[in-house]
Amino acid sequence: MYYPFFLAYILTGLIIGVTVFVWALKTGQFSDQQRARFLAMEETTPKTAPSAKAGRDLYCVVYLGLAAVVASFALVGYALFFR
Repeated sequence: MYYPFFLAYILTGLIIGVTVFVWALKTGQFSDQQRARFLAMEETTPKTAPSAKAGRDLYCVVYLGLAAVVASFALVGYALFFR
């Protein structure tokens, strides 16, 4: 009875994950592997104040997180109340 709902939930997560991975490949997130292995050892300090784009990015991440939580509760609610 609950199987199709959780299967849809898993497939949605898989589709989002693959989409993000394809986006990362297209934008060159994995292009500089020689530099990437030393990034954890570098000490970086911000040279300027955070830009407005950084604030928008934070709002987008928070919005997506809240949307995921609401979707999770909606799915569980639907599964429990509409048997």
